[in-house]
Amino acid sequence: MLRIFESQRQFIIKQMTRRHIILLIYFLPTLLFAQKQDRLTASEIVDSSIVFCGGEARISKINSVQTTYVVYQPDQSMVIVNDKLKTGQKYVQCILSKTNSPQTTFFNGEKISRVDGNSVIHVTDIQSKEEVKLKTYSQIQYGYKKLNYQLSRLPDQKFKNFDCFVINAKASNGYTTLNFFDKTNYRLLMVVYPNGNKSAMIEYIFKDSVLFNSQIVNTFANSKDLQILKLQSIELNANISSTWFNCPYSDKVYIPEYIKTGQFVSTNGEATTFNRTKISMDYTDNKGNIVLRRFLAWDIVSPDSFGLIDEQAFKNNDKSSSSQILVRVVSWDQHGYVCQWITDKYTATQDYKLTSE
Repeated sequence: MLRIFESQRQFIIKQMTRRHIILLIYFLPTLLFAQKQDRLTASEIVDSSIVFCGGEARISKINSVQTTYVVYQPDQSMVIVNDKLKTGQKYVQCILSKTNSPQTTFFNGEKISRVDGNSVIHVTDIQSKEEVKLKTYSQIQYGYKKLNYQLSRLPDQKFKNFDCFVINAKASNGYTTLNFFDKTNYRLLMVVYPNGNKSAMIEYIFKDSVLFNSQIVNTFANSKDLQILKLQSIELNANISSTWFNCPYSDKVYIPEYIKTGQFVSTNGEATTFNRTKISMDYTDNKGNIVLRRFLAWDIVSPDSFGLIDEQAFKNNDKSSSSQILVRVVSWDQHGYVCQWITDKYTATQDYKLTSE
């Protein structure tokens, strides 16, 4: 009887052992992957994220980036944001709306200046400079590596739909961000900035095999407001004039007379030649004949902005917003100017030079 029980016991042990081995083999890849992820350093996680974004070899070949985002504000208004950067060197952000005060942030590699309506602020605090330096990189995690941020891994966090690595990124001056990376593919999902504001990267696209965020949701510290950014256009490795990155103002926003009136020709985009007077812009063909006239008025939403309306719309008393163009002179020098413009449906940036040059 004891022998029967013993043989049954041995049989049960063998069956249990076999079952455990099968289960172990089935889950072994997951277990090993989990163990491997647990051993990853902060630097390895950021490197893996850069690989997912296209890899350092591709990203390093991007010399300049120009993006346009449509931004939906918490008050339901809409603004256009044009960003231009020379990788690791310079950055400018231009914000334009028919209802809100326009803004520009200039960084020429040394100085930061912000223009808000008629106000000019020259920024000197270290935190702001570090923030703008990071914006000279189209992928913030690539910026961490190039700027030698100290990376440290914090306890992982699991959300409703995402399981995340958490990385602390700290500059030598103390500027620190908190970063959440998706464990499934190492994509950067959210950044928490020192002031408590957050950016959540919702959707993305690949341009020339490099990742760019196509929808971003920003939240603000001590507020339930949401700001939604949707990518409208992107251009890589275009030649960007240095005029874009230089603030032309020391303390007051104004436009010199030789920019307000004169003959100009575009130096990028669609070929355009026009003569601007105090009341109109006359567009001419290559023989000097006027092919289009638009009436203008300065100081629409700021001293550096003007409105345009076609002559025919003016004659028809068409006052609809779709018939009007808002133009803002972002920067200028003795050779010409650069600007951004919007209508109800379209937006672009443009460079012009004086034809007398």
